[in-house]
Amino acid sequence: MQDDPAFIATETAPLIRPHDDPECAYPPMPEAMATFTPPPLHALSPDETGGGCAVLRTVIERLGSAPGIVDLASCDPAGRRFVDEVLGEGEVLIRIAAPRDRLTIRESVFAGVWRVQHHVDGELRRDDLETGPVPEAVYEWAERLTADGPPRRPRVFPEGLMNAPALLTEIFDHSGDCPADRPHVINLSLLPLTPEDSSFLIDTLGLAGLSILARGYGDCRVSLTRLPNVWWVQYFNSPGQLILNTLEITRLPAVVQAAPEDLEDSRERIAEALAQLK
Repeated sequence: MQDDPAFIATETAPLIRPHDDPECAYPPMPEAMATFTPPPLHALSPDETGGGCAVLRTVIERLGSAPGIVDLASCDPAGRRFVDEVLGEGEVLIRIAAPRDRLTIRESVFAGVWRVQHHVDGELRRDDLETGPVPEAVYEWAERLTADGPPRRPRVFPEGLMNAPALLTEIFDHSGDCPADRPHVINLSLLPLTPEDSSFLIDTLGLAGLSILARGYGDCRVSLTRLPNVWWVQYFNSPGQLILNTLEITRLPAVVQAAPEDLEDSRERIAEALAQLK
């Protein structure tokens, strides 16, 4: 599987049947999944934590109320190291690329706590924490990246297509009328598609520059197309084979967002971590 999070795969994992594989040599099951182990905070001195405790207390408050931004600008180097150690790196990575802008957004090991870094012309302009289901910058840039020059509905089709013309009619119709609470999902894994169909869909929809990688026992890769509200959402198993290929027409796929229960759990777990210091 490609390392590029925005790579669009087209071939699903082949079915394994007894007469094809008499020994039933199925792909190996995942052996382990990374889990979070809280650092031994009781061994840290106030000098080592710096202003990090104040930052994390603000994060706890934000998780218990409305989502918001926690500024790291006033945090000293020791405090930032402490915050980085406690929050760690989670399973979701979001990358946004525009001509002058580069945003890297990574969820911490506590769901709903995000580290947002924004570079403009290579210079760091924003480095802070944000709490909530997903940072607001993702919504803002999804709209901005698809506002100018979206693809036009094709009127002429090349040879070799089977289902791509009908699919594109469905995709364009739903893109223009996309209720926030009712995502429209097209399961491409269940549809007969020729190689020409897949290539034409990819070429027509294009990629806008916003990609999301969610890791677990396998990968879920989400890429925004140039058509507003249309996302490729692809699931891979642990050996890297494509097992589910979908197009989701929605403001943002639900797989990316932290649930309210996750936010409450994160608030409790961070509070428990800080309690070790007392």
